[in-house]
Amino acid sequence: MRYLYLNKNHGTRDANNPLRSLNISRLVSFQEAGERGQYTDLMWLYYYIERSDAMIHSVIQRRRAALLSLDWDVRIVSQSQNDSRAQEQADFLRMVYDNIANFREAVSFLFTGFFRGFAHLEKHWSANGLIERLEPVEQWFWIRDGLFGDWEYNAGAVSGCQRGTPIDPENFVILETAALDRILSVLYLRKNLSQADWDTYISVYGIPSIFLVGPPNASEEKQKEFQEVSEQLLSNGRGFLPHDSDVKFVTGGGGRPPFRELIKYIDEQITITATGGILTMLTEPGSGTLAGTAHQETFLQIARADAITLAGILQNAIDVPLLQQHFPGQPVMAYFEFSPGFTQETKQVVLDAVNLKAAGLDVDPAELSEKTGYTLTKTPAIPAAK
Repeated sequence: MRYLYLNKNHGTRDANNPLRSLNISRLVSFQEAGERGQYTDLMWLYYYIERSDAMIHSVIQRRRAALLSLDWDVRIVSQSQNDSRAQEQADFLRMVYDNIANFREAVSFLFTGFFRGFAHLEKHWSANGLIERLEPVEQWFWIRDGLFGDWEYNAGAVSGCQRGTPIDPENFVILETAALDRILSVLYLRKNLSQADWDTYISVYGIPSIFLVGPPNASEEKQKEFQEVSEQLLSNGRGFLPHDSDVKFVTGGGGRPPFRELIKYIDEQITITATGGILTMLTEPGSGTLAGTAHQETFLQIARADAITLAGILQNAIDVPLLQQHFPGQPVMAYFEFSPGFTQETKQVVLDAVNLKAAGLDVDPAELSEKTGYTLTKTPAIPAAK
């Protein structure tokens, strides 16, 4: 099999900085090309934007870190807990995922699909028929016919290419979703335009211009003397001014310039977009341990939602086809999932089980195990003392 990952070629794209001369017209043209399935230039731009803005980069990194902090496990469908075939399938799937050498890196790349709209991992097979690696094929190598056409490989990541090499989707793990970068790219452009205007404002008014108003009816000789005095003032000198003279400073006009407020607003919009509306800012003035803990829990909440989506993708692309191949005729009784750890939701499930037990009601251990992600065992009863 000829793997795409081993034959990737950027051509001259590595020397192309898409942020040069970026304006709203150019951005819209890239996005319109993406609607037609020509993603090369758009995805190259998204890649640069994600690494060029402090707020966008920070939100992506924190959201990715929260996802990668989750462990993974293979679970058995609750209705099949007592079926020996289910345990065989679970053991097989654990072997499958343990065999993937770069699984963590693969999940990290698959995560980029949430921001860029899609992501492809190519399955590389070992001699024993299991997946040994899931290699990323970056987004700028892909094209399709419109929004819903079949995926095709654009060798060389050529701009404007309309057709490529067809692929077999069975050889890939593919995530498709709405691209957050579509919104973030517009915010990025607005923020940089505001920053440029702010820089211009500071260059003009940061060190205010000084004008000396001389006394009325001053002779030409006195005007030259006043000019020398004003130049000394500008060079941090000292001196005195004649009666009725004055010093005028050129300022930026009345009121405070709005650039800081506008950039703060855009940063809030970036955070809202990247966190699904849960957070408005990564940090607030005076925030301490409680605020930091709340933000950490928020990113874990987002990570659990991301994990559910990615687990579903992996189940359909890896679990189902391999179980059907190695356990023909059997229903799927085991599945991969990310383990969320002992979260507030998990604590509540455990507390509910304890309260139900106190009320004389038992919770099915299989269902409790599936809800919490923990393998439950009974503590042996301590024999009564004689």
